Amino acid sequence: MDFLLLSTNVPFTVAIAFVALLGAVEALSMLIGLSLLGLLDDLSPIDYDADLDSASGVTGVVGWLCLDRLPLLIWLVLLLTSFAVAGLSVNYIGLILGMTVPMLISATLALLLSAVSCRTLGHGLAKFLPKNESSAVSVDALIGSVGVITLGCARQGLPSEAMIIDNYQQKHYVLVEPEGANETFPKGTQVVLLNRIGKVWSAAQLTQ
Repeated sequence: MDFLLLSTNVPFTVAIAFVALLGAVEALSMLIGLSLLGLLDDLSPIDYDADLDSASGVTGVVGWLCLDRLPLLIWLVLLLTSFAVAGLSVNYIGLILGMTVPMLISATLALLLSAVSCRTLGHGLAKFLPKNESSAVSVDALIGSVGVITLGCARQGLPSEAMIIDNYQQKHYVLVEPEGANETFPKGTQVVLLNRIGKVWSAAQLTQ
């Protein structure tokens, strides 16, 4: 414990604490009928439909880090865990050798090692998860899909969360608001997605 609380280990202990916090939030969110994992993926600005394997620049880096092959939350946990383990290992080795590794150096080495970890371990984890290339659905392809309000009460200008199940039986969590100014969608209301502006969908209530 004394080793974890060393000032040079602060970034790595914070990373571990954040992973624990993500796990707790995901567990609590599942209890109230939504998923942080699904919500992060659907609100992510990254376009998984891009051809990342042949892309260059930022999208090329995203593909190299396997962010296109793993759900965003799982990738984030992998990155933070790798960063923490790598950094603590570097500092522990330095302690054994009788030297204190400056935080800037240990953090830099940890970032490089965590990037390699995301590349190598990400490929391994992706084998046990549905492949984005075969089952991912473009956000815009959800138009016309039926969902259910899972949280709060949606009003025009005050969107709420809805859960959509696509043709691959994957869940998507999106923000929706009524098309009509005087409409409201309480929790449990079934809605049809009409069109998307930014991250918010306008929707109509499903009538039987």
